Amino acid sequence: MSEAIEIYKANNHEEASSCLSNLITENISTSKNKNFSIGLSGGSTPKLAYSMMLNDIKDFSNVIIWTIDDRWLPLTDENSNQNMINSNFDQTNAKILSIKYSGDNPYNDAELYSQTLKENTDSFDSGVIGLGNDGHIASLFPNTAGLNENEKLIIANEVNIISKWRISSTFNLLSKISNLYLLVTGDNKKEILINALNGSDLPINKLLKMREKTVIITDQDV
Repeated sequence: MSEAIEIYKANNHEEASSCLSNLITENISTSKNKNFSIGLSGGSTPKLAYSMMLNDIKDFSNVIIWTIDDRWLPLTDENSNQNMINSNFDQTNAKILSIKYSGDNPYNDAELYSQTLKENTDSFDSGVIGLGNDGHIASLFPNTAGLNENEKLIIANEVNIISKWRISSTFNLLSKISNLYLLVTGDNKKEILINALNGSDLPINKLLKMREKTVIITDQDV
């Protein structure tokens, strides 16, 4: 594959969030698939975009929402991405594929979620990810074992940040998403975004090289 990057430049976080919501809404309206799947990330950055999607997407009946990655924590924990996604979209009639937390074995939970995706999604249509200050995407952090997984869709990755384990999409899965949106806002993200665009040896760069096209939505001049 050949790397291609399309950048949408917004004036601020609100405008970037609106752009993301509009793009996903357009993806849904033009899709010829029976069902439309969206992979969502947690954190504070996409919250506004998700609230806008609730207004912009008029019909969620054919929408399947799945989770890009999460900390291996109970779903009631305030640091759970799944908790955040559910709280935003439970009010819709979308089909939400939640990561389950057993508390016993993160590897088993990752395999269970991978099977859930295989059984409920025919395609990966859109996805939303962010960019960490260290260049990580999803829960694929620098110097972690998950960077070397090339076959599975979902893995347990030991990161020891907030929680010891993360359940994460792999590069393999992220490369399969038809329309992948990288939402990067805030002055604190400008340096890492510039590094990524200049071809650094970071997790984000490995993903960009694997994909035919990635859309970056940012309020930074890069």
